[in-house]
Amino acid sequence: MWHKSSFIINETSNIIMKKKTVLFASCLLGTLAFSSCEKNLYDESKQPEKELQMKDLDIPADFQWKLTRTAEGTVSANTPTMVSLFLDEKCSEKEKIAMISVDAKSLGQQPDDLPLSLPTYVETLYAKYETENGMQSIPVKIVNGSFSLNIKDAKTTTTQTRAVTRGGDKGTGHDIEEDIRYSKGVVYHPKKDWGTIMYEDQFPILGDYDFNDFVINYKVKFNAYKKKGNEYMSDLMTIKLRIKARGGIYLYYPYLRLKEIDQKDVESVKITDPKTTDKEFEVKYMDKEKFIIDCSDLILNLPQPAGSRYFNVEKTALVDTEELPEFEIEIKLNTAKEVKEILEDDEFDLYIARKDGDKTEIHANGIEPAFYKYPFNNPDLLPVYESDGDEEDDNYYFSKERLIWGLRVPGNVAHAIEAADFLKAYPGFKKWATSGGKNEQNWYGQGNVDKSLLIYND
Repeated sequence: MWHKSSFIINETSNIIMKKKTVLFASCLLGTLAFSSCEKNLYDESKQPEKELQMKDLDIPADFQWKLTRTAEGTVSANTPTMVSLFLDEKCSEKEKIAMISVDAKSLGQQPDDLPLSLPTYVETLYAKYETENGMQSIPVKIVNGSFSLNIKDAKTTTTQTRAVTRGGDKGTGHDIEEDIRYSKGVVYHPKKDWGTIMYEDQFPILGDYDFNDFVINYKVKFNAYKKKGNEYMSDLMTIKLRIKARGGIYLYYPYLRLKEIDQKDVESVKITDPKTTDKEFEVKYMDKEKFIIDCSDLILNLPQPAGSRYFNVEKTALVDTEELPEFEIEIKLNTAKEVKEILEDDEFDLYIARKDGDKTEIHANGIEPAFYKYPFNNPDLLPVYESDGDEEDDNYYFSKERLIWGLRVPGNVAHAIEAADFLKAYPGFKKWATSGGKNEQNWYGQGNVDKSLLIYND
């Protein structure tokens, strides 16, 4: 028997079922929509790129990390004169790379080749000399690693010494005795101002690459004179070293090796503190035949800013330029050397080494260690010996990624603060390295740097 109440109950059930169905469908659509949003939110392709690190750089297989090259050129004049050569158009004293005596005989004859160490970005030198109308400066183009300068309006000058009494020009810091010793001519390396070598200290492991574990300045001055033939010779050099920063976790010491000079070539060596000329240091030779000097005294009494465990790598613990330790090493040779032989970067080996454990040495890339047993079988390093046993000595101190532990820069560059991203401090560095040195060759001297990540000392 049919009742109205049964109809009402059935209708109510149907309505409830429909509502449940609609509710289920709504929940399902909501879940799908949320899942879709969640997928879009965490889509890997839409995430910010991973921050680029030094270890991520794609370094060309033939890149040698060189910021200098040797150029040779000729200089001639109408009369005996002195000519200075500079890297900049203003002829700034810090940018001077040579001052040479030019013999009038060279005019119209085959002049002598003058070797110079130049930054790779330099395409023009600037020559400065005296004429009857005053000082004159002219540009000198470098083409394929060579240059030529022919001066026709020079005034006769035969010495670069100043007309004051021997012994010193008090009040100016000018050393007249030094002028006399170098009066025949001077060649600077890398220039009259400082050059810089920056080391990572975790070899053979890749470090953090802030390049501030051990930072040392250097500058070299050769006397340069002509002998028979077309070669400039040197029998006297002054090398200045300065510790600029130390932010490494290991204790390394500086050493100087001149690869083209043997002990038998040396007449005398004198090491002094240029800030206190009466203080002389003991010359500590590391070998009876090779010319290798222990320069550890440079870091024995580093000023330690309060609250810092490092030296000059923190903005809160800066070291004044006047407090940076310096050495001046004067070397007299009894056998003169060709300037071009001792001018090359690789022949001037300023390296660091530990005195504990296996006495690890770290050199600029392509330079073999002096005493350290190199880890030839380490798979993370470029192989030094080929399968046929031939030595590929250019591969020393290269990682398999072709990264290096020592970077030589021909200028007094600012170093990075502790744990800084070097690629952010020097944005041009990446383009220089990944282009194999073709682009941004003056990445260290351009204005597009992050000064908040750098420490400057004159």
